[in-house]
Amino acid sequence: MNKNFGLSEKQFNQMIEEMRLDNNVLFESIFLSHFKDCIAFLKQKYGANYNDAYDATMDTLLEFRLRIIDGKVRYGNVRYLFTKMATQVYMRNRKNYVARDVEEDDLKADDVQLNHDELHQLSQAWQELSDACQRLFKLHFYGNMKLSEIAKDDDRTPLSVRKQKIRCLNKLLTAYSKRNKSTINEEFLPII
Repeated sequence: MNKNFGLSEKQFNQMIEEMRLDNNVLFESIFLSHFKDCIAFLKQKYGANYNDAYDATMDTLLEFRLRIIDGKVRYGNVRYLFTKMATQVYMRNRKNYVARDVEEDDLKADDVQLNHDELHQLSQAWQELSDACQRLFKLHFYGNMKLSEIAKDDDRTPLSVRKQKIRCLNKLLTAYSKRNKSTINEEFLPII
């Protein structure tokens, strides 16, 4: 039963029904318990660095969830399937890392004018960001470092840094929109 995360076929099918009703508690507990194992596997077997292994595993987790809900994953050796998918995502990303450097214009922001209240709300949202996100933004936006330069300094791939930047921008926009009772200002959308 370990090959199916300790679930019987009946429990697996029940998990799928709960997921279709937007109850992901069981799915999250099962797959997040395997998350670290999958990262460790990619690091050990393929020499992946932590960030690249994390990205591949996270991408797989999201795709795997959709496939389960759509009925494309059947009870069997589910743990192996998840790990195999993560390996394929990692290998595809690794190939893309070599084949394509990140274009700096991919995420360039236009100058945005904020009023005093918006600036205050943005400042509060900034405080909710992790130290890693704040550091990335400081280096990139204030230090004018290219993502490829940051990646080289951090011993990461440019694509990994780009994904982190997108996640951090989304976190900042979410925190900002919670503080700003109206919808997100349309001027921010080019940032993403």
